[in-house]
This record gives sequence, C-alpha cells and structure tokens, in this order.
Amino acid sequence: MSMMLYADTTPLVTAIASGDEAAVISETLKLLGQRNLKPRKVGGRVGIDALLGDAAPRGLGALAVSGRIADWMKAIPLGPEPGEDDRRQLAPAVPLVQGFMATQAAVRASLAQGEPQRPEPIEPMEMPGGKSVHDVIGEAFAAHDVTMIERALLGLNATGADYRAVLEAIYVALRFRFVGGGAPLTHVVSASEIMDMAEWGGRYPAFIGWVSKLLGDTTPNEQIGETAKAYASDPAHDLAWMKTRLAIPAEEHAGANYQRALLAGDATAACDATLAALRAGATPLGVVSGMALAVAERIGSIGLGDTTALTTAGQALLYVHGVATAMRQTQHHDVWPLLYTASVAVNALGASVPAGAATLPAAASMPVSGGLIGSTLIRTVEQSAVAGDTPGAVAAARRFMQMENTPRAFAGVIGLVGAQTDASGAGETASVAQLVAAAAEEYLSLRPALANGGQNALLSAGVRLATELRGESGLADRVNAAIEKSISVQAGRN
Repeated sequence: MSMMLYADTTPLVTAIASGDEAAVISETLKLLGQRNLKPRKVGGRVGIDALLGDAAPRGLGALAVSGRIADWMKAIPLGPEPGEDDRRQLAPAVPLVQGFMATQAAVRASLAQGEPQRPEPIEPMEMPGGKSVHDVIGEAFAAHDVTMIERALLGLNATGADYRAVLEAIYVALRFRFVGGGAPLTHVVSASEIMDMAEWGGRYPAFIGWVSKLLGDTTPNEQIGETAKAYASDPAHDLAWMKTRLAIPAEEHAGANYQRALLAGDATAACDATLAALRAGATPLGVVSGMALAVAERIGSIGLGDTTALTTAGQALLYVHGVATAMRQTQHHDVWPLLYTASVAVNALGASVPAGAATLPAAASMPVSGGLIGSTLIRTVEQSAVAGDTPGAVAAARRFMQMENTPRAFAGVIGLVGAQTDASGAGETASVAQLVAAAAEEYLSLRPALANGGQNALLSAGVRLATELRGESGLADRVNAAIEKSISVQAGRN
C-alpha cells in the first residue's frame, strides 16, 4: 500500500503497523540517512496509508506538520559540535516518528483491508437538476450524505480538475461549520498537508474518502458558525465585489486598530471590523494575519503556566491558520465568508480567555559568550524552551530576530521543541506540535506591513505554546538517543 518512488518504504510501514517502535526509529533513520530521502516524502508516503486506514484527526495532524517542521529545521545554523551535518540530516526523525506512532492503528488497518471500494463518481455535467458541484456538495453536506459527497468529489477529480478545485468545494461547504474549536476545517487542512507531502498525484481517492466521512459528521453546529452564517446572509455583507478589486493591497488596515476591534465588541462588531478592513484595502490573507496577531496578543496576556487558557487560545490560532491555509490554496469568492466565521471565533476567544496583564519574569538564562552568534542564540531558544524557561526562550528569540537571522530557523527550533512532546494518545485536542506549527507558519507568512520587523506577538506566542504546553517526551528521547548512536557509529567508521 505504501508508495515507492525513490526508496522502499515497505519495511517502515510494516514496522509502524506492527507497533515495533525500535524498528520504526531504525527504518526512519535509514531512509533519512543512508537513502537520503526527503522527510516530507517519507511522511507523505505513510500519510496516504493513514488516510486509507481512517486515521484519527489528532494523529493525522501530528504527522501532517512533520513535513513543515522538517523543512524549517534545515535553516537552523550549524553549531560547532562534531557530527552536526549528520545530526541535521537525521533530526527530522523526531517529528516524523511522532506522527508515525500516532497513526499506527490507521496504518495497520490500511494494510489489512487493502484499497477500499469507492462509490461511482458523478461528474459535474451529470449533477442532478443541472446544479453546480458546490450546490450538490452543500446539499449533501447539510443532509449528512457521505456517499453523495464522495461521488461528487470523485467526479470532480475524474474531470482532471486541479486539486485546488477539490479543496475549494470542501471549503465552501465548511464556510459556516464550527464545532470543537473549528475542528472540521483544521482536520481537512491536515489531510491536505498530507497530500502536499505526497505530491497529490494519483492519490486523490484516499483524501476524498477520508474527508467525505469527516463532512458527514452529525454534531450540531455551534453558535459561532450560525452567527457567521446569519451575518453573511445579508446582501450588504456579500464579498463578491472583491473579485474585481484592482487597488494595491493596503494590509495596514488589518493592523492594531483592527485587531483590537476583533476582541473589543460583540460578534457582529467583529464581522463589521473585518468587512471594513477589506473595504479599506486589506486582502483576505492580510485580514487573517491580523486575526492571528490578535489571538497571539491574547496569548501574551495569559498568566505564565496557565496551560488551560494557552490550549484554548492555541486552538483558536490553529483555526485561524486553517482559514489562512484555505485562502492560500483557493481564491474563489465563495470561500471568503470563512473570514466571518473566523472573526466570530476570535471574538469568542475574548470572552473565554479574558485579557490580562501578564508580565514575564526575568529570564533564567541567556548566552554569556558568543551572545550575538546566530547558532548560539537559536540553541539558547531551544535549551531554554526544553528547560521550561519561557522568559529565557522569548528573550533569546527576540534577540535572534533582532540580529536579522532567518525566521525559518526560529520556526524550525520551536517546531522541534513542540515535536518533543509525545503525540500519541486519545483525545480531540491538537498535538502541541500542531499548535506550535500554526503559530510558526503564521509568523512566517505575515505581511511586511504587519510584521514589525519580526518583533511581534506571534514570536512570543509560538515560544509560549512550545515551552509551556510541553508534556511527556519519552518517544522523542528514544529517537534522539538513536540519532546520537547513529552519529557515533558513523564517526567510528570514519
């Protein structure tokens, strides 16, 4: 069942399915080291099996972020320690193995059942009543008709449509769907990230089958989604006019005033503020960046060590990131009302996590010698975060960015710290790595007009999520030990 493009991943998939952790670690290191395979490709191949085996969203999310974290880690400056080249090549095994073990049951199910039977596709020209694909999927979504959703999506794919058209139809259906902190959207985004890692080609049915079941969920919609739907139904709030807007983007209209407005009033006021920012010249992505900064500011006001509030705010940031991803993947005007749902969700965070005046205590540690060297600073971020020293990690991260180092290195380090926490286990809450990766990606994606030279709330929010939400790290410790052993053996051979 595993894809075999450049190296045989069958031993890895077999080890995952059997739950043989030692073999999973060994095979992963072999593929990254001896076979020199890109981490994203390894993760994508396993991810297809996970989709075919109906992976639980939490585990799939942990695997989905492994590729991004691995890419960011490439930018981390090499230190002076022996074996740093080998360590850099093997280090992505930490997020990868976390994702592999979190999707173990699904991979085992995939190998046992083989390729599942699919319903007959129904192509766009064959839609009943001459309806559009969006209309048919929307009606099937409202009726919880999983088979029709899958038929319509398979038919769209059968026409040779670009994967963005498939995602567009899904996001249109999810515009006003909000349950479990926005889980349906964030789960679809995770599945799309798996497909990105697998490069989509020829594997659409695995994605479509998994997503169709997700869209068939019968949990009643929450008030956040209903409020956004009611707001968007007013013709005065239609966003189709943006299709023909030719003005130069003015992202500054999604700045501090907009961010405060999102949280200051009620849900209607938040949607009004979003509409006003768009009319003033902010783009959909600029508005979502403003939302991400607003959530990050709220994270900054949470008391040190308040993991409950941090998790709630982190989930809100994950949903905003999901909306941003949808905006990056599609440009159809029917998807833009997601901005209203995100506005209401951010506004609701203001009630569930009241603004405080948290002040971080003095840092417990900062580099003494070599304090302006990028490799030293970024390792201080990592060491302080792993030690639970939030002030030290934040201070080092700020100094690292002040020295105009690459922000991807910062993202790589906090992503790696987030991936240290074991991702396996039950529950609906996203893994720490997934929350941290959402903060990191939105930090990297900020428009210059909003980024404040890298010294913005998303910088410290990413550090806080990685540092204060850290949990058990037994699996990561075993992966790291295997990496060091591999490096030592290689050094002995040389």
